[in-house]
This record gives sequence, C-alpha cells and structure tokens, in this order.
Amino acid sequence: MLKKGLCLLIGIMMLFCQINVVHATNLTSGAESAILIDANSQQVLYQKNATKKLYPASTTKIMTMILLFEAIQEKRLKWDDILTCSAYASSMGGSQVYLEENETMSVFELFKCIAIASANDAKHIG
Repeated sequence: MLKKGLCLLIGIMMLFCQINVVHATNLTSGAESAILIDANSQQVLYQKNATKKLYPASTTKIMTMILLFEAIQEKRLKWDDILTCSAYASSMGGSQVYLEENETMSVFELFKCIAIASANDAKHIG
C-alpha cells in the first residue's frame, strides 16, 4: 500500500514539474568555437568549429593564474590569505564579479572568480 501511494505521489509530482532543456546552440550562439563532451563516455555531444585555431580568450587570465601558482609555490601567498580590493581593481570593466573598493576576499575565492567568471576586477586585486 505504501509503495503504491509513493508511486502515485511521484507520478503527480512529475506532472507538475517542468523540465527545461537547454540546447547547446542556445549557449554558444555568440561563441566562435565550442565543444561539449560527455565526461563518462568521452562522446562529443556538440561541436561548433571545434578544430578551428583561435587565440586564447584571455592571456591575462592565464598569466595571472600562473603568477598566482608561482607565488603560492614560493610561499609568498597562501590560498587562505585575505586580500583587499583597491579602487583601481574595483574600477575594471568587462567581465567582473563587482568587487567593491576595500572588499576583502581569500586568494582561493579570487582564484575561482578569475578561473570561472574571468573577473577583471579580481585579476587586479592585491
């Protein structure tokens, strides 16, 4: 009896739930190149100019991350060090995480901002 009731409840919930399907073409409409690969099967699910040679999207981003890794390796910085945002860093345009002047954040959190959001303001903090 409990199993039937549970199945009925799940069935009713499924009727009222909306499942939004996101198409790769919607996500990459402004991109010059893209590729989506299933992590388990390694099957290419979507590609758009996947073999086209392009310059890196952000050399500054990559160089900032390399310099950060070097500073951590040389023990000049630690992942849990807290840094304060300067007026210059908070004035950066483009991709950003909207850091305020004098806002504080750990090196690890700033690294994630740079790596994930390409945050220009996070690249210039320190």
